[in-house]
Amino acid sequence: MNSPKGLNENVGALGNMSTVVLDKKALAEAEISVRMYSDFFGPIPYKRLQVTQQTATNFGQSWPGLVYLPMTYLFDTTTRHQLGNMIRTHYPTFTDDPYGYFSVVAPHEVAHQWWGHTVGFNSYRDQWMSEGFADMSASIYLQYVYAKEPQKYIKFWNDERQVLLERNKAGFRAIDSGPVTMGYRVANSREGFDSYRRLIYPKGAYILHMIRQMMWDRQSGDQRFKETMRDFVTTYSGSAATTEDFKAMVEKHMSPAMDVDKNHKMDWFFNEYVYGTALPSYKFEPSFGKAANGDVTISFKLTQSGVDKNFVMLVPIYLELANGNIARLGSATVGGNYTVQQNITLNNLKEQPRRAMINYYYDVLASPN
Repeated sequence: MNSPKGLNENVGALGNMSTVVLDKKALAEAEISVRMYSDFFGPIPYKRLQVTQQTATNFGQSWPGLVYLPMTYLFDTTTRHQLGNMIRTHYPTFTDDPYGYFSVVAPHEVAHQWWGHTVGFNSYRDQWMSEGFADMSASIYLQYVYAKEPQKYIKFWNDERQVLLERNKAGFRAIDSGPVTMGYRVANSREGFDSYRRLIYPKGAYILHMIRQMMWDRQSGDQRFKETMRDFVTTYSGSAATTEDFKAMVEKHMSPAMDVDKNHKMDWFFNEYVYGTALPSYKFEPSFGKAANGDVTISFKLTQSGVDKNFVMLVPIYLELANGNIARLGSATVGGNYTVQQNITLNNLKEQPRRAMINYYYDVLASPN
C-alpha cells in the first residue's frame, strides 16, 4: 500500500484517530480563555460561544460566536506524531507541535471573538491588530494557566522571535520584508510567499506585548494595560479600527515613562516597530557590590546597537533573587547606539541576587544576544 505524499513510509499504527477524547480539553481551554480575556479586554457581545472541529489539519477559524479548531488539535500527541508531515501548520517547519502551535490554537481562535469580530480592522494595513492581538492574547493564556511552568510563556515569545528572524527557503527573514502595516503586500514570488504569515502574527503580537510590558507597574501590575484594552474594545465595538485609532488609545493611557519625547505621543515607538523594521541588539554587563549599610548594590552597562540615532527603547532589567524568584528592577531608557551606565542601591536587600538580566520575558523585540 502506498503512503500518501509527504507521509513517512514507516508511519506505524494510527489507532482509530478519534477526536472525542480531547473534546473536554477544547471546551475547558475555551471557557478559561473567555473568562481571562473578559478580564483583560472586557465582555464580548455574543451570548454564546460554540467550539467545534473542522476537517482542516493545519489551521483554525473563528466566526462571531463560533470557533472551528483543526481536527488534528483533537488528536492525541501520539497520533499527531505518527501522522508526521501530513500535518503542517502555517509555519513551514514541522515538529509534533511546531512552535507550540497546538498549545495555543484554541486560545488564539477564541481571542478573535474580540480581535476581528468585536473590533474589526479597517483595511489590510490594520489586519496585524486582528492576528497579532489574537497571538498575544494566547500568550496571556499560557502565562496564567501555566503559572507554575513559566518556561512555557517564555518559550512562546522565543518562538515568536524565531519565526520572525529565521530565514525561509528563499533566504529571507520575515522581519526584513517590511512593516506590519504592509499586510499581505509583503508576500511575493521573490521572498517565497510566506512572509505575510510569518510577519503580522508574531510581530503584531510583539508590538502589543511590548506595550503591555511598558505599562506594567509594580504596584498595580497590568491595570493600566487592561484599562487601555477595555477602552479600545468599548470604543470600537462593532466597528473597524485603524492602526492610528489604536495608537491614540495607547497615548490616552500611556504611563509617564512612555512619554519619551515629552509630547504625550507614541510616535517614537510606532515609527520603530509598527511603521518600521528596526531590530536592536543589546549587551548587558552587571556586577553586584555592597553599600556601607550592608544593602546590595548593582552597577551595570547597557549597550544598544544596530539602530539609527533616533531609535529609543525602554529596556526592562530583572533580578533573579537568592530564593529563585524573578523581580523586575525597573527600566533603562536607551537612545541610539549608546551605552547607559548606572549604579543603584537595592534598599533593604541584604542577600546578593543570583544574577541580573534584561528582557527576561522578551519584553523588547531584539536580536538574540
